[in-house]
Amino acid sequence: MYCINYVIRKGDTLYSISRHFNVDLDAIMAANPMVNVYRLMEGEVLCIPVSVPSNNFQHSSPYMIEEGDTLGSVLERNRINLADLLEFTDLSKIFLVPGTTLQIPKVEENGQEIMQ
Repeated sequence: MYCINYVIRKGDTLYSISRHFNVDLDAIMAANPMVNVYRLMEGEVLCIPVSVPSNNFQHSSPYMIEEGDTLGSVLERNRINLADLLEFTDLSKIFLVPGTTLQIPKVEENGQEIMQ
């Protein structure tokens, strides 16, 4: 399992963190057995598990970040998980600033590309 370290900020809840990263609550809880997930402490570091890629993508397409986009919304809108995105984009190059572009893997079903 690959983890992204996330520093808890004031007002964070486990649910909001899970939606931000598009990761199941149970997966976050399992990856952080020593953290009291019912009483998150500001400054505490959580392991956000990143699964293995769900598909073997052959192609990608550009996606321009829009005002209000979050990592979770980009992943959900494109029906991918973080590991899928990391196949095409280095984590250090993922900037959620309006106007920047990410390479998003194209999801295919039955050999047919799904139009987003």
